[in-house]
Order: sequence, then C-alpha cells, then structure tokens
Amino acid sequence: MMINILEWVARRRVAVLVVSLSVAVLLQVLRHTAGDGHSLRLDLVIGVLPVLPLILCAAVVGRTFHPAKLIARPEVPALDVPANPAVVLGSAGYTFFAVFLLGATTQGLVTGLDFAFAAPALVIIGGQLAAFWWAALGRYGVRLTPDGIIDRQVYGRLFVPWEALATVEPAYPRDAHRVVLRVERLDLVRKRGFRAGGRTLLPAAGVSAAFLTHAINQYASHPESRPAIGSVTALTHLQSTSQR
Repeated sequence: MMINILEWVARRRVAVLVVSLSVAVLLQVLRHTAGDGHSLRLDLVIGVLPVLPLILCAAVVGRTFHPAKLIARPEVPALDVPANPAVVLGSAGYTFFAVFLLGATTQGLVTGLDFAFAAPALVIIGGQLAAFWWAALGRYGVRLTPDGIIDRQVYGRLFVPWEALATVEPAYPRDAHRVVLRVERLDLVRKRGFRAGGRTLLPAAGVSAAFLTHAINQYASHPESRPAIGSVTALTHLQSTSQR
C-alpha cells in the first residue's frame, strides 16, 4: 500500500505541490489574523509542524524507495526512471517553510523592516522555492535512448553514448543509490552545465540500482535491441529478462 501511495505522490506531483502551497498560504492568513496573543504557539504550528514530517518522509523515501521500474516513452523515444516521490515530498516541505519565511518577511516590511534587508531575503527564498518546484516537476534522472544514456539534472546533464562503454560488464551498482559505468571512450562522453558527480557515475534516485544496471548492460551488449528503446514491447522484454 505504501508503494502505491508513493507512486501516486510522484504521479500527482503537481496537485501535491499546489495543495501544499494553498494550505501554507491559508495557515499564514490564519497566523496574521489571529493576533499577537497566540503568535508563539502559531509560529510553532505553522513554521515547524508541517515541515518536519514532510522532510523526514522525504529522507526515508529517498533511502528506501527504489522500485525495479522504468517508464516507456515512445514519443521521445526513451526509457525514463520514474518520478522521485522523495523530491516531491521535500519540495512540499520546503513550500511550507518558504511561505512561512516569506510571510514573516512581508509582515516585517509592514511593521518597519528595512527594505534593503528584506529584498535579498525575498529573492533568495523565492528563488530556492522555484528551484525546488522545478526539480520536483521536471523530468530529471537517468534516461536510456537508442543513442546512449542521459543523466538530466536541474543545472546540468551528462550524455554517454553506447559506443563509449566497455564491452564486458559496462555497468555495475556501486550501492543502492548509484551505478558505475565502465567507460572506455571517455572522449565520447559529453557533460554540460553544473552536474553533480563524475562522468562514470549515475544516480539511481527513485529506481532500483540493480534494475538500472541490468537495463544498461542489456542494451550495451545487444546493439540490435537499441532501436526499440522506448517502446512498451522493449520494456516488457527488459522486465522479463531481469527476472531470469
């Protein structure tokens, strides 16, 4: 049941974030209309209680939720890792925290806070909130295409063509969260922007490192199968071979 809930969170991530933002704004309205007599109690309820469970859940999910699953995208064509519910939960938690800080800063401006101090805070908090939402709503993570492997991150990306990989065991799981590539032609690898990690290391966020490794090894060892990457038939075949 928990897996179904997490998959629903990832699938309905727009709704999850919109609801989080709406509730956070409503709590801020309640805080400012309640008066100063209950400010400390409300600050605790509004500023801490909604944030901690979401951040804690995001941390636990990030370490434990690794389904053996890829998503077929025939229109690309590609096989994508699923959306990561840990990122969605973390972004929802930061939404509550950011709205609380933005509300407090805005209220400070009304009561005489210097704009020169408040403006940078508003920009930084708002920018971080936008970055969290961008990470949660975008299609990031590892993507397998007929041409090679792409790792899409918020500020950068990596492209490793199949021809760059070793012919014997081109990939292996380093741990539950990372896959190591054995690259023989590093000159063919392309890195763009500010991407975390080396050129031979892939994140296994929201996906089983063992299953991702199997998929990479399967297509690296069978070039004739690569043109079908992205189709439902290819994904079904990949899943059946992983269970042997």
